Amino acid sequence: MSRSRIIHQTSRLKKDLRGQALVEGSLVILATMCMVLFVLDMGRILLLGQYVTERARVTARQAVVNNWDEDTVKNVLVYNNTQAPGNDTSKPGFLGLTRSMVSYTVLGTQRNGDLRVQVKVSNIQAVMFIPYIAGKYRFPTLTVEVPAQSLGATN
Repeated sequence: MSRSRIIHQTSRLKKDLRGQALVEGSLVILATMCMVLFVLDMGRILLLGQYVTERARVTARQAVVNNWDEDTVKNVLVYNNTQAPGNDTSKPGFLGLTRSMVSYTVLGTQRNGDLRVQVKVSNIQAVMFIPYIAGKYRFPTLTVEVPAQSLGATN
C-alpha cells in the first residue's frame, strides 16, 4: 500500500470521527440542559410551597396574638395588610393568592385551654416549564394550626 493512500484513509477516518463527536456532544449538552432545567423548576415549585406555608404560619400566629377576625386574616395572608388595596378584594395578591383560597377557623374553647386557630390555603397553582410535564398543577390544601397562647392579654 502506498504512503499517500494510507494518509488519505487516515484523514477520511478523522473526518468521520469529527461528525460523531459533534453529534455526541450535542446530545450530552441537551441532556445536561434538561437536567438543569428540571432541577431549577422543581426548586422553584418547592420554594413556592415554602413561601405560602411560611406566610400562612405567620398569619395564623398574628391572628392568635391580635385576636383577628376572618376578613383580617384573609387580607393579611393575601395582601400582607389588614385592608385590601383600595378595598378591592377581587384582585389577586401574594403569588396569585386570592381571598377565596383562604379559610380561617377557630377551634376549641378558651375555657378548656385548647383554643387553636386554623388557616387553610387551597387551590394554589404552580406552573411548570419542564419539557413533557409542562403545565399548571395544584398544590394539596395547606393547613396551618397554631395554639392560642397569651400572657394574660384580654384584648
